[in-house]
Amino acid sequence: MERIIGSGGGLPVRYGPGHRIRTQVLIRALSSLGLVLAASLLSLSLPKKAFSQSTTTGAASGSVVDLQRRVIPGAQVKLRAQSTGIERVGTTDDSGAFHFAGLEPGLYSVEANAGGFAAWRADTLLVEVGRLTEVTAQLTVGGPQQTVVVKASDTPGLDTTSAAISTNVDVISLENLPSNGRRWSNFALLTEGVTPDQNGYGLLSFRGISVLLNNNTVDGADNNQAFFSEERGRTRIGYSTTQVSVQEFQVNTSNYSAEYGRAAGGVVNTVTRSGGNRFHGELFAFDRDNILGATNPFTTLTQRQTNGTFTSRTYRPTDVRKQWGLGIGGPILPGKMFWFMAYDQYLRVFPGIARASSPTRLFAPPSTKAIDTLANRLGTTTAVAAADYQSVLD
Repeated sequence: MERIIGSGGGLPVRYGPGHRIRTQVLIRALSSLGLVLAASLLSLSLPKKAFSQSTTTGAASGSVVDLQRRVIPGAQVKLRAQSTGIERVGTTDDSGAFHFAGLEPGLYSVEANAGGFAAWRADTLLVEVGRLTEVTAQLTVGGPQQTVVVKASDTPGLDTTSAAISTNVDVISLENLPSNGRRWSNFALLTEGVTPDQNGYGLLSFRGISVLLNNNTVDGADNNQAFFSEERGRTRIGYSTTQVSVQEFQVNTSNYSAEYGRAAGGVVNTVTRSGGNRFHGELFAFDRDNILGATNPFTTLTQRQTNGTFTSRTYRPTDVRKQWGLGIGGPILPGKMFWFMAYDQYLRVFPGIARASSPTRLFAPPSTKAIDTLANRLGTTTAVAAADYQSVLD
């Protein structure tokens, strides 16, 4: 039913159910547009530190001051990656602050110069994935030919710019800490609030939340097994990305940025290695065959004796577990383009051992039908199939 809501001295305006629906849609669209505009204005008003890092890079920021801690605007700041030689140059603003975003994780050197002051340089400045590294350059009065060299901290500090609860595991830890099977993501267990799956599948629980509610990325790309809702690999293969190619990874336990998303539990954010100006690499090989191990007294093999009795003895089955590979990288165009290659092979052959609860039934002669089925599957005669069956039991 339509109603006339006014004429305004002209044509009457009719208002009905269809008009009501279209009006509500228009109001919602205008509301959404208002939220988008508000978010855009808010993002423009945020300081640069809010955009300090991403899922694959880190950031560095700080200030340039004199000995009295007075800021020095207009100072030139140069950041140089030690492995690749790539440089970033910036200038401090009116508050003496500088900021470099989108930095590859690794060690950097930073230099600061200003008129009337001696040059300042700090080496071994550590930039980590997903984190902001802060440094303060304190200049002294002097000539341009003078340089003050200080040692920056190469250990991670407390990130006061983010409320996220996270831990970074770098390449030094990956290379020196022992691991079972070289599954690098297991080092996330070093983070508080992370526990292993009690079912023995090697999955991780963050803050007691289900192991199926995590997110795993490699270089910002999805590394999740969609069918099982877990990290790729699980127990079928040890991993999807070899440990030798991992530069570092960040374990986000709680309060992480919305850019990670897709997880009610935790986020494991991994970045891989890159080549540098110098050729570097490594070879590795691990052998964990049980030929060097002890015999398990609970692993027994039941055998039938000639007199028809059965005896059990301890048995060490063949168990092969080998891993080998390499990682190597170098320059294509020094200071501009680099390459890195990783190779990994995992050989795992393990036996299936069972104990006979009833040896008499296990060693009982098979029926004629069972021998015929075995012969058909082997493509041989029944006599040969029966002999093969008996040789396995013996």
